[in-house]
Amino acid sequence: MCGCSEQEHKSADVHEEHVHAHSYTAYTHNAEFFMQHEGLEVGKKACITLYATALSDFKPMCIDEATALLRVGGNSVSVTVEAHSDGMFHFELTPETAGDGMLYMTVGEETAHFDVCVIEHGEEHAHGHGHSHEGHSHSHGESHAGHDHSAHSHGHSHAPHPGHGMETVGKPGDVTLTKEQSWKIDFATEVATESDFGGSVKVVAKVESLPGDFTTIVATTSGKVQFAGNVVAGTKVSVNEPLFYLDGSDVTDNDAAVKFAEAESNYQLAKADYERKKNLFIDKIVSERDYQAAEALYRQAEARFESMKRSFGEGKVTLKPAISGYVAAVLVANGDYVQPGTPLATIQRDGGVNLVAELPVRYAQMLQNVATVNVETAQGVYDVDALGGACVVGSAVNECNMLPVTVSACGVPGVVPGSIVTLYLSCKSDSGHCVVVPRTALVEEMGCMFVFVQNNPISFEKRSVTVGETDARYVQITEGVEAGERVVSKGGVILKLSQGAAALDPHAGHVH
Repeated sequence: MCGCSEQEHKSADVHEEHVHAHSYTAYTHNAEFFMQHEGLEVGKKACITLYATALSDFKPMCIDEATALLRVGGNSVSVTVEAHSDGMFHFELTPETAGDGMLYMTVGEETAHFDVCVIEHGEEHAHGHGHSHEGHSHSHGESHAGHDHSAHSHGHSHAPHPGHGMETVGKPGDVTLTKEQSWKIDFATEVATESDFGGSVKVVAKVESLPGDFTTIVATTSGKVQFAGNVVAGTKVSVNEPLFYLDGSDVTDNDAAVKFAEAESNYQLAKADYERKKNLFIDKIVSERDYQAAEALYRQAEARFESMKRSFGEGKVTLKPAISGYVAAVLVANGDYVQPGTPLATIQRDGGVNLVAELPVRYAQMLQNVATVNVETAQGVYDVDALGGACVVGSAVNECNMLPVTVSACGVPGVVPGSIVTLYLSCKSDSGHCVVVPRTALVEEMGCMFVFVQNNPISFEKRSVTVGETDARYVQITEGVEAGERVVSKGGVILKLSQGAAALDPHAGHVH
């Protein structure tokens, strides 16, 4: 466990007797501290091992050094060491005073403190330091320790002050997973909490674009369609980028070039007449009414000419998208003859979406009290509130006698219009609180549900649970887990596969 010399080990225990290693656990706001030592005696060098885990990803904290400070009464002993490996530190510390004290561990900006007892040389350590560790309801260690690292707060936590740790003991039959092993896999734990979760409705929804996020390019005149490049569904486009040309040269009555020439001629004629009458009006030769009529004709001819000028070039009408995005659908073929107003293509831009669903009328009352909406996709589960969305429930049934429900979101990762997702519409309970754990904590075996409850960071108890409803992220536990206990939220399947291995001794962490 620590770097004690072989000679010191033999002199302390010639007959290789079993030596119990005390295990302690503490949680700060950002880290898990798991400490082990063989006992603290006055005048005897104690070997202490510390495992420091970052709660953000449950990987080792990559800090170069750590400090241990032992305070008993008015006496203090401190030692600073370099990391043995990422997240692991070995300390050798010699207590100078007997009695109850506090051991402080500092790694980077995180500090945890542990209640410890230093005995006189030759005395025996009282296991548990005066605390009962049988059962989960009164454990002073992991199940009620420190920080509730929950990404979604459901209620009240029963944890003590962050950073305060005590001795934590495994049980017979526990599944063991060393810190080195858990650091190498996708592993995490989370505290079971109380919630006012009152049930949810699961429904399939279709992803649709927001009305303002797509537009249709239509023909502005008659003519044959010519594609401006490889225009296919999915093509990226930008504003004012030519997509289609309309050529009316083969159709005499609808020749765009002729119409453009007419518009230009009318514009020039109207402009000349307006300027002439403007000067005459100044000299009061023409009436104000004639002047205003000439100005109106000029403005109309100018607007028509400028409009045609923007889209006309090289004898063809150019059609461009009004928004940047991508081509959602091409509605014509190259060479088709179209009339004014004929849709040519739809343009879609990335942005918000509507998730459209229908529910039976019996859910009308429940839908008036929706508190949270979660979206489940192949990529994961997302909170609509976090995506800047909202839920709109129809006030009347549709033609299918169903209640329409529309959930808007600024964007759901990994989904595109037309795809299908699952919605969980959840409401609050009026009857009290319930215990919830992450849905990923559930492990199924032979049709029964289990979770792994952490007794300390390397010792996990497989426990049968009865589950209630879920909101896709969390699930109700009606029996089997109490609020404040810490459960494995990632990596439960690995522990399940490890059940065949030897169970962890209740005095886990011993050395010889």
